[in-house]
Amino acid sequence: MGSNVKKTMVAVLVAVLGAGLLSGCQTNQMTEHGTLSERPDRLVVQLDNGLVVIAQEVPTAPVVSVQTWVKTGSIYEGQYNGAGLSHFLEHLVSGGTTTTRTESESNAIVGRIGAQVNAATSLDTVRYYVNTSAEHTDTAVDLMSDWMLNSVISDEEFARERDVIQREFEMGDSEPGRIFWKLTQQARYQQHPARHPTIGYLDEFLAVTRDQIYDFYRTMYVPNNMVFVVSGDIDKEAVVQQVRNLWGDAESKRLPGVVFPVEESSGEPVELTGQADIDRPRLRIAWPGTRLGGEHDYALDLLSQILGQGELSRLAQSVRDEQQLVTSISAYNASFAWGEGFFGIDATVVPGKVDEARDAILAEVARISRDGVMSDELQRAKSKTVASVVYSSQTAEATAARLAGDFIHTGDPDYLQRYAEAIEQVTAGDLLRAARAILEPEETITVKLMPQEGDIQPLTREDPPVAAATGREPRVELVDLDNSKLVARMKAREARTSEITPVEVGPVRMHTLPNGLRLVTQRNTQLPVVAMQWYHLGGLLGDEPGSQGLANATMQMLMRGAGDRSADEITRELESLGAQMAASTGNSTYVVNAQSLSEDWPAVMALMGDVIQQPTFPEDEWQRLQPRLLAAIASENDQWHSQLRNNFRTNFFGESHPWSSSLLGHAGVVEGATADQLRAYHGSRFSASNSVLAVFGDINEEEVVSAARELFADLPEQADHAFELPQSPTVEPRVVQVPTNKPIAAVQIGYPGLARQNEDYPAMLVLNGVMSSFPVGRLDQALRGQGPGLVYAVGSGLMTGVTDGYWAVLFNTQVETVGQAMERSLAEVDRIRTEPVDDATLARARTAVLTREAFGMQSNSQRASSAAIDELYGVGYDQADQLITQIRAITADDIHRAAQQYLQNPLAVILINEPVDDSELPTVE
Repeated sequence: MGSNVKKTMVAVLVAVLGAGLLSGCQTNQMTEHGTLSERPDRLVVQLDNGLVVIAQEVPTAPVVSVQTWVKTGSIYEGQYNGAGLSHFLEHLVSGGTTTTRTESESNAIVGRIGAQVNAATSLDTVRYYVNTSAEHTDTAVDLMSDWMLNSVISDEEFARERDVIQREFEMGDSEPGRIFWKLTQQARYQQHPARHPTIGYLDEFLAVTRDQIYDFYRTMYVPNNMVFVVSGDIDKEAVVQQVRNLWGDAESKRLPGVVFPVEESSGEPVELTGQADIDRPRLRIAWPGTRLGGEHDYALDLLSQILGQGELSRLAQSVRDEQQLVTSISAYNASFAWGEGFFGIDATVVPGKVDEARDAILAEVARISRDGVMSDELQRAKSKTVASVVYSSQTAEATAARLAGDFIHTGDPDYLQRYAEAIEQVTAGDLLRAARAILEPEETITVKLMPQEGDIQPLTREDPPVAAATGREPRVELVDLDNSKLVARMKAREARTSEITPVEVGPVRMHTLPNGLRLVTQRNTQLPVVAMQWYHLGGLLGDEPGSQGLANATMQMLMRGAGDRSADEITRELESLGAQMAASTGNSTYVVNAQSLSEDWPAVMALMGDVIQQPTFPEDEWQRLQPRLLAAIASENDQWHSQLRNNFRTNFFGESHPWSSSLLGHAGVVEGATADQLRAYHGSRFSASNSVLAVFGDINEEEVVSAARELFADLPEQADHAFELPQSPTVEPRVVQVPTNKPIAAVQIGYPGLARQNEDYPAMLVLNGVMSSFPVGRLDQALRGQGPGLVYAVGSGLMTGVTDGYWAVLFNTQVETVGQAMERSLAEVDRIRTEPVDDATLARARTAVLTREAFGMQSNSQRASSAAIDELYGVGYDQADQLITQIRAITADDIHRAAQQYLQNPLAVILINEPVDDSELPTVE
């Protein structure tokens, strides 16, 4: 892409982020009312007590996300660093008892407004959110404010959540990703509190008292250490006024002084090795990096793109494809506001090749540090980076998180706009200087995660190596957490102005092309983004029993060469536009989806047409891809929830059903497949009559229809291979124990379900809302809300598609309590099957489902995907609106009837590292 085109992209981004969704004039001058910034779509104020409030109008859907961010992650815990106080407090504050409401009263309100409530803790922040429909904005703001200001932390809730977090510790010991990150913290930081895990160490966590954590709450949860952000279909002035009223009496407090030791370079390589229950070794090579927005930060972001992001990246081309030492590889720049981060390269390594892979990676790093980058590489990296910023602002919750996070970390809620402008200014020389300054051989950090040998030991505190005496006092850094420092930064920024741009949202329309392809369109100028979604009946159901894996392999090959373009040429064209495209397999569908900026949709649709209709299946590309697919299949059981799901599917569907496999299929099938076989598979299955194309976004619909008619003309009306549905499985009620090396007990209990087009689908959605809606669903209350907390993760849901699937309950627990947790779950299922739900529970469940549906229909991609699938499954492209009406009409009798019909013949699969005697488990029937 040339620089002129690139500058146009940055200008688009400035219009989107700098001027907001409606655009207009903003000012950064403080007024007597505490206004920091005001424009037609956003208001930012600081209250007298220091609280910063951001109200952002995002009218893409009738939803709102209310979030509070507190600058009190684990690195700010002082003497308690390593005890997990911030994380523990997150569990207690979110929805807990306050001086004005009991926990049950808060839960009742959460249920009444159908809110999605949760929280998360990182190294430097704790963030809480309440997502609900826009009509309940006032209630959500009131709830959030009450939790932040008036938490009580009762002894009962303290004890219960301590049990729940112990289950989270156990789950973490079973998750390779968490183990890998904790090892990285120990390898990267020797003195800084970022060395210690956010959740803490189990022994130190268990020593925390209720009074200690309450004192920490009173110290850190003060207005001048918080950012309150509300984003969605709101009235910004009304929101800010409500927050003023609720927080007006809260007093600012002097925050404790925070002193961080400055992490000094040892000047020597660091290596650390751990173990996990994984199939293949994982390798992370890292170098001490920079701060967010600091010297080399932007250059390192682009360097990570060139080295290890995408099919054209150097590491993918060399270490993965040519040398075939790894089956996946990526590079990234992790920079933080609180201190220097690291530049990292992650790889999943071919067994026995760890050292060879490390040497090959370091050789590529040395080459780029010696020779620099080429101009076309740099331009593609810039295009991808800037476009991804535009794509990131399509939902209310993502927008709220971006605004709060950027303000906390930079003092600038519009940091992404300035980031994109800074990215455009980076030169090839900047990248060369960054590589030579940061990627120094003597600073290399190597973390290896190897397949398990023996028992996995939980991570414990280890004192770092004693640094050599230098004769100098250790350097320290003072940290001021008060919002006043961030506000001062914001006030110092240059004000921006731009023109007001009206938004146009048209109706969803159906067009049938001459070959029978159904095209669904909607014009939406909210953002200069276009989403294209192509769905075709088949997917895993397109594989005959025993041949699972051909569908996924075929779809993964579509972009490895199409028409007169090679795989590299396809990727190069997409990256030059900052566009995204992927082909994948669903349970019932083949899928190709794409996303581009509005000016680029014609080029991207033309490429999409070739990928779908004219893939070339080059033999050399298959030889490169095949080992990666086999590695992905081999690694599926690395995660406990994937291992549980796969064993459940095998037992539930049986060998005669395609869904007995995961989407990736069987290793033997993929290993024996040829490029010619995949070419034949594609040629016999794709047709216009069994597919739908949806194009939503900033488009001229007539132009889209004309282009689609031309570009998809080669798609035959009918396929040679007829698509047929398999028979629904016959399930025998039973309990199956599956052994695992992971230190966990996890359970999935499933019941024969229904297809998406079944008239009982809305009733089952509401039934699921009764059972699972954190924190007020019946399963949530039975397994987490009642002491002792038996589980950390619990939920239920429908697995469905164009044919009958299942409804299932899933949770993790301990070996000692697996029987008790199963009994509670089965009791709740029996209860909904035998007792009609009361009016309050019904209303809560309906509202929760409606909220969930609304949050799933915010972006162009979400709406296009929904319209295409619904049309493909025979319920109509406009089913989203009809489903809302159907959900609102569901009665208690509908749920009772559905429960009696579908919640029969359960299969329970237990993933467990110590077998339990059958007599200790409940009987399923």
